[in-house]
Amino acid sequence: MKTRICIGIWLLLQFGIYGCLHDHTSVGDKELSEITITAEHDTLVAYFGEEFILDHLNVEQSGEELPLSYEWGYGNLKMNGNEIAEYPIRDSLRVISHDPQLRYTFRELGTFGLSLKVENGESIRFKYFVLHIDTEFSEGITVLSRDEAGKGRLSFMKTLTKEEIDAGVEPFFRTDIMETINPGIEMEDVTDMVQVNERLLVSSGNTARIYNMDVRTFDVNGMTSFRGTYPTCSLRGFAGISAQNNMYIYSDDKSAYVYDYVVDELILTRYFEDVEADAFCMGEKPVFIDYEKSVLYSPRSGGFNESGERFIAFDVHAVCFVGSKLYMVNTMKTMPTQVYLALTNATFSSLSTVKFYPSLEAIKIDRESICVGCSALSCIFYTYDNAVYCWNVTKELPTEPIVTLPDGMEITALSMSADENLLYVGLYEENSAYALKGSLYIYDAKDYNLVKTYPNIADKPLRVIYKKRV
Repeated sequence: MKTRICIGIWLLLQFGIYGCLHDHTSVGDKELSEITITAEHDTLVAYFGEEFILDHLNVEQSGEELPLSYEWGYGNLKMNGNEIAEYPIRDSLRVISHDPQLRYTFRELGTFGLSLKVENGESIRFKYFVLHIDTEFSEGITVLSRDEAGKGRLSFMKTLTKEEIDAGVEPFFRTDIMETINPGIEMEDVTDMVQVNERLLVSSGNTARIYNMDVRTFDVNGMTSFRGTYPTCSLRGFAGISAQNNMYIYSDDKSAYVYDYVVDELILTRYFEDVEADAFCMGEKPVFIDYEKSVLYSPRSGGFNESGERFIAFDVHAVCFVGSKLYMVNTMKTMPTQVYLALTNATFSSLSTVKFYPSLEAIKIDRESICVGCSALSCIFYTYDNAVYCWNVTKELPTEPIVTLPDGMEITALSMSADENLLYVGLYEENSAYALKGSLYIYDAKDYNLVKTYPNIADKPLRVIYKKRV
């Protein structure tokens, strides 16, 4: 009896299921309305403290147009290599809106994941974005300049987003950064500028002061003068990172100091107390040059490296890094037309000759030349006699410049873009009728063509850097 009942139930179930599967009016056989989300951009930029609006989404349904519900959230972004992880912000998601169009004011800086969940009762779809929450100063070209009294000026041109470029926005320099961000603070006798991780540092000569800023906002967080501790100190330029938070700085008293930019402390290391240097070369490691002795120094743990007698027979004209390789331009002291182009490293443990040749005329590079190494092109750009030259480091020194400037314009700064595709030339026109006499010319690093000019955007340029996003 039990067996008959079970068979009967089984037959009823089979016929019932079969009927449901072939009933075209039933929900089980209905084609689901799938959701598709597309966007013009998957990487977004929002500005801290400003309302962000995302309105370029397209949400479609494959079947019946059903009511849609939205959920926007953001959180810490998880990546797999260069790709967004499958569940990139699941553990830290903060829901911020349920509206189709996102309008939200973010109040923290950094890179996050932004998610959108859309559902219609039949299907659910997620869309993820990389979200950079920046200030308008987070990335772009930054120029440090000084007027005739030594007062410093920061000029900044932000890098436009793809959306801004597509909208036809034109980039421009803001020349009022200090007045706007740090009212009441004047930078005195400025000499140099460097970005190191999340800090932007500006040095001062006669006050031995370092202006320590948040690189994302230009906010001055510290401006300590170290003249009281080191009476002879007059900061001339940033020579390079030594270790961790330590930045070497060259001073006009021919000494090398170390600045900890986290704790805002300057020290003269014991092992550099008896070393005098006339100049420095910034690169993989800081290198200091004593021109009179033709000796180079670089710091190491608990002491320093020195080149010893390797170059004592030569006059050192220029020293410049190309990547980790340190190139030197020298001439013989007893025969100035004999040129010695050498290759070494930051510890001077290796030495090779690039070229050793007689020159028919005096070389066009000296200790006043501003040198910039370019790894991508294996060359060094440098200034001489108000022109720019390019030395292919496998060949002899060039005799003709790649860039010449009109009379009345003085080259005062030289640097490159972060990708080494562009050459930045800072210019000063003393007799200009404009209040700001400093300009920036940008050249293509490969063919030397002039790409763009930005006239009268600074005082006398001292340093031009591409300030990177952190």
